[in-house]
Amino acid sequence: MKYLMKSLLLAIIMISQIPAQNAEKIVADMINQLGGKKTFYAMKNVTYNVEYKDPNTPMTLDSKEIYVFDKERSYAEYSEHSMLGEKGKVTEAYDGENVWIKFDGKISNDKQANSIARFWRKTNYYWFAMFFKLQDDGVHLKHIGTKKIEGRDYDLIKVTFGEDIGDAQDTYVLYINKKTKLVDQLLFTIIAFNITTPELYKFNYETIDGIKIPTERVEISSNWDGEIIGKKWATTYWTNIKFNNKIDMTIFSK
Repeated sequence: MKYLMKSLLLAIIMISQIPAQNAEKIVADMINQLGGKKTFYAMKNVTYNVEYKDPNTPMTLDSKEIYVFDKERSYAEYSEHSMLGEKGKVTEAYDGENVWIKFDGKISNDKQANSIARFWRKTNYYWFAMFFKLQDDGVHLKHIGTKKIEGRDYDLIKVTFGEDIGDAQDTYVLYINKKTKLVDQLLFTIIAFNITTPELYKFNYETIDGIKIPTERVEISSNWDGEIIGKKWATTYWTNIKFNNKIDMTIFSK
């Protein structure tokens, strides 16, 4: 009887662990399909241009971005910044600890401007490196089911974060294509702006230096079933992507 109870308990534990293991394996396969985590971080840094347009707000952000993967340093010079551009030409940086923002080359101590700069420095870096960061400490993965969309089969992976991970703990649901092993779309919240109903992202990829990067992204409001409830799509385009550049590290200093 005691042996039977131990066997049943072990079986229950093993069954309870299957979804987590399955989620981790699916995500690991996805990262490998992108080119691999080691290959990505071996690039050391990246530069690129990004243009974001949201006709619903409306909002336009157009910048040249520079990221150094060590300490997740981030720098941007904006040619258009509809949230802050009326204050002058915008430059933002995150040095691995602190964020600063300049207008027309002069440091600003405006709290709201610095808060917005922190959001975009952390957010833009995260969106570029996100899929490779899904194996970071404090990231929780859960397989929550499967779904067929337009004839394609998907594994649905819910992503949540520990309390001390990042400035805000958003929730994501990844739709990982069972055939290609890529994330075709995802749902996510934006807790920093009190947006708890999800946005839907869809991606198109390019391969650059052996790494698959989602260089085109469209976004619209949805529900947690992935059904579109918004009226207009926002767009993001990443262009001129170059890895492993020679970076002047003084750009991250005030």
